[in-house]
This record gives sequence, structure tokens and C-alpha cells, in this order.
Amino acid sequence: MNRRIIKLIGALLVAGVIYAPEGIGAPARKPAKARDTNAKKGRKIGSGALPTNLKDAKGIMLDKPEPFADPELEKFAVFEETAPYPKQVTPATTTLPLKLAKGTRIALVGNTLFDRAGQMGYFESLVQQRHPGLELEIRNLAWSADEVDLQPRPDNFGTLHQHLTVQRADVIFAAFGFNESFGGEAALPAFKERVGAFLDALKASAFNGSTGPRIVLVSPVANENVASVKAADLNNKNLAAYTRAMAGVAKDRQVGFVDVYGATRKAMADAGTDLTFNGVHMDEAGYEVFARTLFVGAFGGVAPKIDEAVREMVIEKNRQWFRRYRPLNTFYYTGGRNKDYGYLDFLPAMRNFDIMVENRERRVWDLVLGKPVSSAIDDSNVPPLPPSKESRGANEWLSPAEELKAFDVDPRFEVNLFASEEQFPDIACPIQMRWDARGRMWVSCSTTYPHVYPGHEPVDKIVILEDTDGDGRADKSSVFADDVHIPLSFELGDGGVYVSEEPHLVFLKDTDGDGKADFRRKVYTGFGTEDSHHALHDFVWTPDGDLMFRESIFHNSQVETPYGPVRAKNSAWFRYRPADQRLTTFGNYPNTNPWGVTYDDWGNHVASHPIFVSAFHATNPAY
Repeated sequence: MNRRIIKLIGALLVAGVIYAPEGIGAPARKPAKARDTNAKKGRKIGSGALPTNLKDAKGIMLDKPEPFADPELEKFAVFEETAPYPKQVTPATTTLPLKLAKGTRIALVGNTLFDRAGQMGYFESLVQQRHPGLELEIRNLAWSADEVDLQPRPDNFGTLHQHLTVQRADVIFAAFGFNESFGGEAALPAFKERVGAFLDALKASAFNGSTGPRIVLVSPVANENVASVKAADLNNKNLAAYTRAMAGVAKDRQVGFVDVYGATRKAMADAGTDLTFNGVHMDEAGYEVFARTLFVGAFGGVAPKIDEAVREMVIEKNRQWFRRYRPLNTFYYTGGRNKDYGYLDFLPAMRNFDIMVENRERRVWDLVLGKPVSSAIDDSNVPPLPPSKESRGANEWLSPAEELKAFDVDPRFEVNLFASEEQFPDIACPIQMRWDARGRMWVSCSTTYPHVYPGHEPVDKIVILEDTDGDGRADKSSVFADDVHIPLSFELGDGGVYVSEEPHLVFLKDTDGDGKADFRRKVYTGFGTEDSHHALHDFVWTPDGDLMFRESIFHNSQVETPYGPVRAKNSAWFRYRPADQRLTTFGNYPNTNPWGVTYDDWGNHVASHPIFVSAFHATNPAY
């Protein structure tokens, strides 16, 4: 074992003690006893109770008074247990082109097609530009890999009908068919029944409080053949069949229908242009084609030229809306821990996000009218967050020198400081580290954890540390990325870095050689966000070159791929093969905090579950 490597690893992992394995440099000996320099009382380890450390997070309580629980905030909790359902009414008939009145509230529901559309902003921009002065409210309720009757959600998360009721939807655009199409021709009759039942339930629901909604059913887009996967060959026959089936059901149910499959397939026929990056998920050029096709199909006429200032503000509005509709730590917002951890944080945060979304939408309305707008968004009407309930105490801060004094080190080894935030402030709150082929340490850091609060943006970082003079200490620091969002885990490869940014698996790359990431792609989305430290973790390359990672308890994931949806509930391992974009899941047994994985010299995949202080062969818990 390389003594220098031990020194460097031990330096960053300052909370632990590294012991030499038996037979290295000295006879085997019993490790030194665990020591708690701050313990004032408590029994010895192994005697039935752990020592009490009065200076750790459970030892120092601040005696903060209980904050006032404003009952008015309850209306911002869209919980399945309490949120309202719509009353039933006589169904409305939808005819195209749509005619909108002032204040019409539009909801987008469906799968990744609309989910990613919110990040591109084209369709919403076209709708707002065509209707200046109508002050349209548009909310994106889409969710990766949703099907018409299969929509897994976090515990106690409001149903689609409840969210549509809260949003008082007048018009609903519903994009489905892609995930269902993997059932093939044999599943078409059942699919027609499923879509019919879905539309019947929507039509008879007065989400706006008085009338049934007008509905526009949207077909899937075509798939295309790209270098990594021949998605068109795999899927387009079924997609065409499911598009025809949707058109028939829409006609029978007297709702609108827009076929975006035909236009996107025609656009994808150009061999010199890729409109998707994996055969199924479109890039910006693809989304512009999709948006114009959907707009003309729904509203008629000619789509206006995109106003980039409007689109930029639509994207910003949707960024804030996503944080409200799809917040991290939903197990603490809607689920089993919503009374014990941060419950009072979430409700005022949801209120503030709602206000910020409204502020941005008003700015969109002003822009489409040509009104002058200020250089910065005015959020002066967003109230400060109230104090949160104290659920944990405070940690004692120690300097690196004081931490080192607290170590018990096997005399055959030595530990030295490699890097500290005192010298390199960018490495505050480190989470994971990796070494590259040049001997540099890459560190992911998060000051955003556990989630973004209203009015803030993620400023988390991936930092590169170098020891240029060989003295065992870093003397150079550079920031590879400074806008990542709680990068729980990352892995170097394919000329860049794969990063966990829940609910996304993201790939970052430096394309111009300046040492900073300038390319970002959300490779896949839809991974669980129920607990931001149980989410995508433990990135590691398998011996045969696949990227493996996992999530843990509480999580629901559903991810669209060129080969069909991948779903997992309450813990899973994932295996991603960049060469053909294939994602698989396995090992779906309940496990806790996913904080350690490796392969041994024989190719065995070994992982840990720190809550239970256990490690085992990851695919078989019996070992």
C-alpha cells in the first residue's frame, strides 16, 4: 500500500481514523480504542449505549423558542391527505383552434416531453406572444416517464387532479404515449381504454371551480437514429401506431388532438442534423420544431418569431416553479417526516416560490406587450422566511490543527493536512473526492444542501486541488464548475464529469481547454428527490466500463430511456452504459444512506450502509 496515498486520503477524510491492514510493516496488533475527547458521560462502546458527546449536533441545543405556526400557510401544502379534489360537472367539448380569454389558466401534463419543454421555453413563449394582454397563467405539471394511469409520486404528494384543482386549470395540454408505446401492438387495445378513461376523468372535473377543462391531447414525438442508439428503428413503428390510436380516442371523446409525431419525424429525416442527443430526448433545435408544430396545431395560423427576452423569462419562471412543484426533500415536505424536520421551512418556502413565479410571469406579460422592464426582477414583495423549528443542535467547529489532535493514529502511519477551506475557501462543505490520471484531487462541495431556498441559486462547486511541488499538500486550487446543484457524487470519464444533480444525471465537460466546464447535458432525469442525501450517490465505473450509482430509501424514480421507462421504488442500483445510452436497475432491496462503494481486485461490487455500519456484496444482501 502506498504510504503517500494513505497520507493524502487520510488528510481529507478528517473525521475518520485509518488503520493499516495486518501484515504491512509490523506484526498485527489490536487497533487503538476509539476515543471521544469531548465525552463527559456515557458508557463505553459495546456496553449497550454510545458515548454522549456534548459538543456534537445532538449535544448542544440552542433553546430556541418554538416559532409561530401560521395556519394561513397550510394552503401551500398540496398533500394527498388534505388537498381539495374538483367537483364533477358536465364534460366540455374542445374544438381547435383554441380561443383563450383573459386570465386563462393553462396546465401542461404528461411525460418528459413536457417536463424538458419547461427548460427550453419555446412553446410557452409562443403562446404568450400570440396572446398579449390576456395575462395567461401557465404551469408545467409534467413528470418524467408518466403514463396516463401510472404516475408514482412521493408519499402524500398531491395527485394530478389535486394539483390541477389548486392551479384552477381551464385548459390542459396532455402529452402521453411514449412510455406506453413500449407495450407494442398487443397493448394497443388496452392503451385506448386507458387514454379514454383518463380523458373522461379530466373532462368531468371542474378544476377551475365551475366548468370542465378544454383538453388538447398531444402525441409523442418521433425518435431518430443517432450514433449511440438507433432509436428510430427501435421505436418509430410503435410510436406511429400509438399516435393513430390517440387521434382516434381524442375524436371519440371530443377533445383536441395535435400530431407532433409526423412533423418531428420529417424534421429528423435530415441525416445531417440531430434533433435529439440520445434518439428520444430533444435538444433546443428539436424543441423549437416541436413547439411550433404544437402551437400551430392548437392555435392555428403561423407561429410568431421567438422573442428571446420572453423565452429567457419563461425559462426563469419555470426554474422557480420547478423548485415549488418538484422540491427536494419531499419526504420532509409531504411525507413521513413532515412534522419533525423542517415542516415550517417548507410551507413559507412554497409561498415564496409562488410569489416569485407570479413576479416572473407578470414580467413575461409586460415583455409581450412591449412595456419597459427593470434590469432586475423585482422580488421586493417576497417576505422573509420565518425562523424554523429547532430539531437538531449545533456542531463544534474545530480548526484543522485541533481536528488532527483528536486523531488516534496507528504508529505505523502518519496523517497530514492536504487541503483546508482556510487556505482554499472553495472547498467548504466537501462531499466526495476523486483522483484523476494527473494526480489531481477533484472535490465536490455543497453549501446549498439540503435544498435551494427562495431567492437563492445553487452555487455548489467541483474544485480541482493540486500538489505541484510534491510536499504532500495542495498548493493550487481551481474551480471546474461553480453552478452545480448539490453534487452528491461524481465520476470522471468520457472526457468530462458525470454528476448527480437530483433529479438529474448530468454530464459536464470543458470543451475549450480553460479548465472550466462549459458544456452541460442532462443525460437522464426523473430520479427521486425525496431525501437530498439519499439521492443519486456512489458513482463508480464497473470493471467492464459501465457507470454504476444508487439511491436509497424513500425514493421513487422513473426515467425515460430509448429502451423504455426504468422505474424504481424505495432503493435501487442503476447501471448506465454511455456507449448505447442504456440504463438498467437492479438490487432493489431497502437500504439506508448510500455512502460508500468500491470494487475489489476480483471484481466484486461492495457497498456500505453507514446507518447500520454494514457492508456487503451489493447484489446479494446475504453476503
